[in-house]
Amino acid sequence: MTKTRIDAPGAAFLILISLILGGNQVVMKLTSEGLSPVFQAGLRSGVAALFIAAYILLRRIRFPMTREVVIAGCAVGFLFAFEFLCLYVAVDRTSVSHVSIMFYTMPVHLSIMAHFLLPGERLTGSRILGLGLCLAAVAVVMADQGGERTDLLGDVVAFVGAIGWAAVGMLLRASAMSRIPGEATLLWQLGVSTPFLLGAAVFFGPLVRDFESQHIWLMGYQVFAVALFCFWAWLLLIRIYPAPAVASYSFLTPVFSVVLAWAILGEPLHASVVIGITLVAAGIWLINRRTQVPQKVA
Repeated sequence: MTKTRIDAPGAAFLILISLILGGNQVVMKLTSEGLSPVFQAGLRSGVAALFIAAYILLRRIRFPMTREVVIAGCAVGFLFAFEFLCLYVAVDRTSVSHVSIMFYTMPVHLSIMAHFLLPGERLTGSRILGLGLCLAAVAVVMADQGGERTDLLGDVVAFVGAIGWAAVGMLLRASAMSRIPGEATLLWQLGVSTPFLLGAAVFFGPLVRDFESQHIWLMGYQVFAVALFCFWAWLLLIRIYPAPAVASYSFLTPVFSVVLAWAILGEPLHASVVIGITLVAAGIWLINRRTQVPQKVA
């Protein structure tokens, strides 16, 4: 049953998804004390891929293997690996607050790509204003390098990761991936990214750091709460409610990230962080309010 607007249950689910995703980067930061960042990313992809594969088999969901799908799937999986390599390295190097602001500039890059590559996805006045606000947030964050928890290279890597995320979204919309079930799309991303991430992990220092039992639970959060639950919940909501309305709630995710980083990690709420998160949240809302976004989790 489809609906023309988001009702109270739908809003509650979207807020919950945003909260879980907002906490993900905090969890990644905490897990980095026990496991190297890229190794975390590879483990998350690998374990989640096994569960998705089992679900596809049990439900007998269509999983086409035509030449066109295989090429697109490998390309999407490689970009997905690159995106998360950047994200996990950035979280390890700089503050969660900075990563959240830089990484969630993704709609800027996707809107620019779509303007040139997708018919009917032209930059409107509100989108251009949203792009400007997000880029202003980037300038504010890049200028604030006074804290000991921040790192300019980490900020730049998070920004590059946002470009990778946008490239994934573009391929999901413009390639054969757009014509296969969402579960199959996710399996391509997770399955192909796993060997890339695990292979790359050996170049980023020891795989295991000061590992303790709580890191198992933190990895469980990344696999089950983020990579599995949020994806399925998003798929369900996008089929019931208007996609632009669902997408507009994504502005809450970086806000939750910053607040949780302050509450759990003790990251200071400098004026630059407050200004940056306000600008990027407003920019995301303006960009997304009349357009769809890729159906995926960070």
